[in-house]
Amino acid sequence: MISPSSDPAPLPRSYAIGTPAPETHILERARDTDVAVIGAGICGLSTALHLRELGREVTVLEAGEIGAGGSGRAFGLVVPYAKRDHEEIKHEFGEEAGSRIVGAVASGPDLVFDLIARHAIDCEASRKGWILGAHTNAALASLAKLSAYWQERGAPVECLDAKATERLLGSRFYLGALLDRRAGGVNPHAYTRGLAAAALRSGARIFTNSRARRLARDGKCWRIDATSGSLRANEVVIATDAYTDDLWPGLARSLVPLRAYQLVSEPLSENLRAAILPERQPLTDTRRLYAGVRVRADGRLHMSVDGPAFSIGARPNVAKAERRIRKLFPQIGNLGWSEEWSGWVAMTTNHLPHLHLLAPGLLAAIGFNGRGIALASLVGRDVARRIAGFPQGELFLPVTKLAPIRAHAALRPFVSALLDWYRLRDAMELRRLPAAR
Repeated sequence: MISPSSDPAPLPRSYAIGTPAPETHILERARDTDVAVIGAGICGLSTALHLRELGREVTVLEAGEIGAGGSGRAFGLVVPYAKRDHEEIKHEFGEEAGSRIVGAVASGPDLVFDLIARHAIDCEASRKGWILGAHTNAALASLAKLSAYWQERGAPVECLDAKATERLLGSRFYLGALLDRRAGGVNPHAYTRGLAAAALRSGARIFTNSRARRLARDGKCWRIDATSGSLRANEVVIATDAYTDDLWPGLARSLVPLRAYQLVSEPLSENLRAAILPERQPLTDTRRLYAGVRVRADGRLHMSVDGPAFSIGARPNVAKAERRIRKLFPQIGNLGWSEEWSGWVAMTTNHLPHLHLLAPGLLAAIGFNGRGIALASLVGRDVARRIAGFPQGELFLPVTKLAPIRAHAALRPFVSALLDWYRLRDAMELRRLPAAR
């Protein structure tokens, strides 16, 4: 069982530089609040901040420090997409509800960069767009279709041919790419700390190193027993994502936590900085696994990489990452790596975030599938509006019934085999396209 305190991996040093944590305290006695939020990641802090803006009293409980979970370990992409595409979402939820979800998700970067501007969050924010490289002809055709969909709706999205992609990347690797100028990148650990600071300034209370150990009804309220204190609340939001434990029966078994790995290089030379991703858009591609590459503000190359999916304390596959980056950027030569880290990412069965009404006055918002910066910010605002009584037409995320995954304890071998199959399919597709490499 994965719990909020079971991740010994250190937080990224390069993310924490220059961004002090806001001052918080441990919950050490019994307190009362209107709304309690469990989890001080992006979703929980967005919920708290937006609740305060709506005039509600709110208290946040965090098992570790601010950003100690997945929010502080993310790659940093801020994109207007969920893992599912617009057609799949509309098919699952219907045209009206599906369109509302797609439109809300598309506004995610607007919300993130508005929060950064309004609250003066220092988090390496850059909104120059995002490049999605096509590694097969079929993928390129899908990107052209996706581009046309958003262009019809006035969005600054375009599909690039191979030459335009090469100019934008400094690489001949891809057959073409999607360029979406709505997107961008941030330092997610600093963004999370900035949200916490904004919530504190707005009047929220945040208690760190105060793990919620028991949740139960107490008359008309909920009682949360934490490490060394307790909290009574009229309403509770669980926002613990991949770090969800057994606080509520079945909730952790509705997710599949996977381990994600990242590498950061020593600073690139001035020549390489000018040649690789020269306009500083972050890059991912249409392969199935581990595609993120960006150049950080300090000139370091930052990659999401492969590694053991369920092992705490394991290392990323550095050799595979180096092979990939040399194929992508042959001019790069030998890289020195200055830092590596890992963290849990919560996957759901439908690859969309889930909002559950577990009991009257008890909501859970979890399952961001590696798209947590924009999506978690949006879902937090949506949860706050739901608690404040906004009409259903002004909310986007539907409430669904909690559905623990059957045979959850036996999932690891199946998921590991599926990931191996994805790796094999990616490799086979790339071998068929020697011109793209």
